[in-house]
Amino acid sequence: MRRVLPGILFALGGSGAGCAGGLGDLREGSEAPDFAAADLRGRPVALSELRGRVVVLDFWATWCGPCLLAMPGLQEVHEEFGGRGVEVLAVNLGEDPEHVGRFLEENGYTFAVVADEERAIGRLFGVRGIPAQVVLNRKGLVAAVEVGYDPGMKDRLRQLLERLTREDPPPETL
Repeated sequence: MRRVLPGILFALGGSGAGCAGGLGDLREGSEAPDFAAADLRGRPVALSELRGRVVVLDFWATWCGPCLLAMPGLQEVHEEFGGRGVEVLAVNLGEDPEHVGRFLEENGYTFAVVADEERAIGRLFGVRGIPAQVVLNRKGLVAAVEVGYDPGMKDRLRQLLERLTREDPPPETL
């Protein structure tokens, strides 16, 4: 279930035209590249250590209007699915971690965030425009990619997470 939305898209240096096929070489069913970073509280986060959980990676920045429109829905998904084996991990691209932390606190966002100041994680995933979301199943495989924003994306994400948490239960429930 990969969608490239006709809605708003902010390109990151370049035409952004490459987004039409997904994110870089990332496609549904492909294995997500691993990365390690620190969250805004300094705790280590490695994508490979999140295996066994459904992961929503959200690439964003505070200066991106469409990203900000998507954030309340991301918080709702975090609150609704956090206890069901879903991890929301937002990757902030190119901004100072202190600025990002203040923004999150002022807006009451509680999902995990890593600061990608040099955009290395963004390059690893082939991010050319934001907002961009990559949803991984419990095996670390890409279940969906969305680039851009439209008002229906939260509902599509919720439907996908319902399916993934139902069809692919965590190992401890098998």
